[in-house]
Amino acid sequence: MWKVIKYGILLLLVALALPRLTSWLPFTFPFAHPEQDECAFGPVTNAEYRAMLSKARSLQRWKWFGSTPADELLKQFLEVSENRSSPYVKISAMHAVFRAIGADFRNNGLTSDDRFNRVSKEGGTIHYNYALAVPRIGLLALPGNAWFIGGLKGPPDSLESVSRSEYRQGQVYFITWFPNPVDQIPNVLWRGTVSCPPVPPEGLEAFFADAPNAMRSN
Repeated sequence: MWKVIKYGILLLLVALALPRLTSWLPFTFPFAHPEQDECAFGPVTNAEYRAMLSKARSLQRWKWFGSTPADELLKQFLEVSENRSSPYVKISAMHAVFRAIGADFRNNGLTSDDRFNRVSKEGGTIHYNYALAVPRIGLLALPGNAWFIGGLKGPPDSLESVSRSEYRQGQVYFITWFPNPVDQIPNVLWRGTVSCPPVPPEGLEAFFADAPNAMRSN
């Protein structure tokens, strides 16, 4: 009986450890969709992005997400981005953190066309949707793709519930949504037409940087 329990515990430990092992083995999942690592982000070159990707991978090696994966992603993002204000650095660091765990960029939602211009005028957030197979994460969850969201805040919109003094324009945040039978993931993980997360045009940079005093564009 004790031998059965011992082998059962061993198998459980292997099942939990294997997903994290695959996050650093050079021949496994992180290189799925390698075209997504050929990106440049405005003034951030591909070489600079790859340096961020390397740093993100080193931060994630042998780490478990635990019960708060969004918080862990944010912590890693702040280290990779060095908390810089540029939206180009923010988006490239966000992408690096997601790609380091093998996540696959899918889309910016159904209304992605001209989104930066619209948000600069009306306020709101730019959302980046990523998919990641649950076994890669090292968490106990139903099989399938998890939905990872990176958000970049533009100017506040008219529906923003916090006061303008509390609103952090240019803030990046993360949301994770795992498969479950009660609160199912909506049909949002379709593949868009671009491999690289879009960035704001140069003229709209200030609306997505850490610039709390920036006004909406006209």
